Amino acid sequence: MSNCAPEIIEVGESEVIVDEQVVVVVDSVEQPADVVETASDEIVTVDAGDTVIVTREPEITLIDVGTQGPPGPPGEMGAAYVEFPAAVPLGGNRMVRVLAGEAVYADHTTVADANLVLGITRGAVSAGALAQIQTGGLMTEPSWAWTPDAPVFVGPVGTLTQVPPTTGFNLIVGVATSPTQIFIGARLPIVLQE
Repeated sequence: MSNCAPEIIEVGESEVIVDEQVVVVVDSVEQPADVVETASDEIVTVDAGDTVIVTREPEITLIDVGTQGPPGPPGEMGAAYVEFPAAVPLGGNRMVRVLAGEAVYADHTTVADANLVLGITRGAVSAGALAQIQTGGLMTEPSWAWTPDAPVFVGPVGTLTQVPPTTGFNLIVGVATSPTQIFIGARLPIVLQE
């Protein structure tokens, strides 16, 4: 319904349009009548008395057509994403954490990173650009060569590995579902004895 004030027409016996049907209003009693053309922007209602209310919808004028935005990341089943600006240039498919609101590489040798690992970058970005970081779900990369059904760990300088680290901390970040796909789902880190 529009914000326009309705036009009120007092009638005794008259033809009006109600719900796109023509009716005759006689002493507040509606009776069918022959079809009559009306403007498509009019809405007509009849109140309890002999009053016909005609409401005209305002015209809508398109001022400008927006441009198409950039495409989002390719969708994968169950994928969850966040975006943070990169503190340094970041490579694609690398584990990151957030430091002072910016994404940096996570590293299994830095025990302080153990509980801060966020996810895997979806692509390379320059410093200051928004990094798309996948935090869960399926992720596919044609260049990977994982052993299916085996865990994937955080390695040095954000790399992913299927060899469990022996120093720093050990964190499974997903499981390989095929040679080129992992299901991301981080578990609790284990800090290793040195």
